[in-house]
Amino acid sequence: PPGRLYTGGARSSVGWNRRRARRLPAAELESFMIRFFLLIALLTIAVVVQTALADLAAVGEAKPDLLMALAIYFALTFDLGQVMIPIWALGAARDVFSIGPIGLYAFIFLAVGLMVSRVRAYAFSDNPVTVVVTVVIAVILSEFSAGVALSARYAMPVAAGIIIRQGLISGLYCSLIVLLFSRVLVRPCLWAGLREQ
Repeated sequence: PPGRLYTGGARSSVGWNRRRARRLPAAELESFMIRFFLLIALLTIAVVVQTALADLAAVGEAKPDLLMALAIYFALTFDLGQVMIPIWALGAARDVFSIGPIGLYAFIFLAVGLMVSRVRAYAFSDNPVTVVVTVVIAVILSEFSAGVALSARYAMPVAAGIIIRQGLISGLYCSLIVLLFSRVLVRPCLWAGLREQ
C-alpha cells in the first residue's frame, strides 16, 4: 500500500534488536526490584518519622531533616550513578511537605548529592570529623538556597543570619543521623545491590 515501507515480508532487524536490547537479565532485574522496594521502604519510613517526630527534637525553628540526612548518606557512601534517583525521590518527597515551588527541593537534593560526591573524592569518609564538616556545609548551603528561592518567590527579604544559624543546627543534627546511618544501613543497602565508593 502507498505510504508503507516494504520490507519484503522479513522481520525488521532494527526493531528486533531494540526489543532484545531492552530485556534485562534476571539477576539485574531482581537487583533493580530489590533496590526499588528498599527505596520505597526507606522513603516511607523517613517521611513518617520526619513528619511525626521531627518537631519533638526541634531547637527553635531548626529541626532534624531525615530526608536530607539520607540523601547525604547515599551520596557519601555509594556510587553516585546508582543513588541519583533515590536522592531525587527524597527531594521530591520533601517538596510534597514544603511551601516552596514543586521541584525546588528535588533540585537542591540533587545539587547537594553531586557536591557531596565530589567532595568525597578528596575527603576521608571514614573520619567522623570530616563527615560532620561535610554534612554541616551541605545543609547550610541547601538551607540558604531554599531560603533565597522562597524569599524570591514570596518577595521577602533574605534573613541570612537566621538561615545560617538554622542550617548549622540542622547540619549538626543531620551529621549525627548520617553517622548513625553509616552503622545501621550499610548492610541492607549492600544487600540491595548498591556499590560502595
